[in-house]
Amino acid sequence: MLAERIAAQAWYHRSIPDLFDETCRLRGARTALIFEGREISFSDLHAQVQQMAHALLRLGIGKGDVVCTLPSPTPEFAVLYFATLQVGAVVNPLNLLWGRLEFEGVLPRNRPAMIVTVDHYGGRDYIALLKEAIPDLHWDGEGRPSAASLPTLRHLVCLSRGGQRHAGFMDFEALREAGAGAHEPASAAVMEALLAAREPTEIQFICQTSGTTGLSKSALWDHRPPLATVNFGAQAMGFDETECYINLAPFYHNSGLYALNMNLVLCGTPLVLMESFHPKLALELIDRHGCTSTFGFDAHWQAMRRVPDFERYRFTIRKAILAGEPKTYDLVRAMCPPGATINNLYAQTENGPLVSLAQHDCVDYQINKYTHGRPLPGVRVVIKDIETGERVPQGSSGEICYSSPYMFRGYLAQEEATRASYDAEGYFHSGDYGHFDGGYITFLGRLGGVVKSGGENVSTTRVSTLLLEHFADEFDDVKTIGVEDDYWGARVVSFVRAREGCAVRSTAELREACKGHLAAYEIPRDFLAWEGEWPVTAEGKINFKRLTERARQLLAEGAAQ
Repeated sequence: MLAERIAAQAWYHRSIPDLFDETCRLRGARTALIFEGREISFSDLHAQVQQMAHALLRLGIGKGDVVCTLPSPTPEFAVLYFATLQVGAVVNPLNLLWGRLEFEGVLPRNRPAMIVTVDHYGGRDYIALLKEAIPDLHWDGEGRPSAASLPTLRHLVCLSRGGQRHAGFMDFEALREAGAGAHEPASAAVMEALLAAREPTEIQFICQTSGTTGLSKSALWDHRPPLATVNFGAQAMGFDETECYINLAPFYHNSGLYALNMNLVLCGTPLVLMESFHPKLALELIDRHGCTSTFGFDAHWQAMRRVPDFERYRFTIRKAILAGEPKTYDLVRAMCPPGATINNLYAQTENGPLVSLAQHDCVDYQINKYTHGRPLPGVRVVIKDIETGERVPQGSSGEICYSSPYMFRGYLAQEEATRASYDAEGYFHSGDYGHFDGGYITFLGRLGGVVKSGGENVSTTRVSTLLLEHFADEFDDVKTIGVEDDYWGARVVSFVRAREGCAVRSTAELREACKGHLAAYEIPRDFLAWEGEWPVTAEGKINFKRLTERARQLLAEGAAQ
């Protein structure tokens, strides 16, 4: 099936619901999902998706409606994902690490008809967070939600793993039950008609950018970008129908969608889920199910390797995709069986998201470790000078720019930002620093003071701005940097110059006070007190190199506040 689909360029000609439906029918009783000791067959998964699609239709959710999700990586949200696409609605996963400010800014732009959320996850209360982010939310006499700030909102749904009920939120099980009768002849005919109506060029995804230069943008996809990513990913990895994939990523991240589309749509292979990433549990599941493939950031791999008695687990991963530093390539190679395929990638939400990927049959160690592979077929890459915008010689560093047949369809309600992201030659400006040499991309980091921490891009400028706003009575000035860290990739550290008469509180106190005001990944790991003027370069700019050196020294001495 997989080889025939790749040969037929199914990613270009068909939609995700169409391919998913066919995969379920062909795979039947074979295992689709494994979660907490329970196996769900493709037939059972298909039946659940049809029931959920029927439920959405009964609630009036249809073509063009936006369904925002605050999802856990569980079977329920996998079912909702495919059902939403089948009825023609738009999937919009939102980052569970966001704070109130992100939700306040993004929800009115995306105009959801329905919001489906977990209630508690990672120690956070999302019912309370949504109520804070939608302060004018209220319910009418029949329990229907309404908010002037979100005039499109018609339904709020909650998935509670603890079985709790929340006033004003429909329970996820009640939503599922609303689809009863989906397999009756008349309803089944409706489901078939919906599948036939789906076109690969329909916009059915709003994917949030990482928000590295400000508030997250809402990128629009049709079916082709995510399908191209898994199609060429399968080719580059040497993926086949014997794989068993373990998902380490959240479903609000593009890598979580990659897992769903690769295994349940294109390849028909088992997908192992866990509600949240725990390194010891990941090793247990890999051992128990003989998992062969996965994707991970630096922190995923390092956390698994640091589990005590790592060697006693069967680590059967033989095909791995990395988004990390060169040192992580060596770590993963040592963790995996001899001969494993380890592929570095370069990805951006705007390209659906894969731009380049290493190839499974490349045997050059230097290329595999230090580059991020070749661009996908049809992707043209140039490097342009950051200041002049002119192309630089091959091998020279600058801004990575590209044109592609898999590009997004623009930023929702941000036409000027969409136009500004392209130059006169039609190349998209990535905002990333790197070089392109011998046909291989090397990503060197984000422009504008952005660091990668725990797999998330963090704008140091944005962190400083938010801290100054939130602690206006305490902080005179803030400078935020990233300090290299074996676990986090970059450790977010803020130097704080206190207002006269104030003292810089402890890191623990300040981190606690940041919760709900900064995204979880933006909250600095350390706060360091600074007195006097900031160090400057000969040009009069802040000397961040000296700040970084000072941070390293203080952290080594254990001087964090």
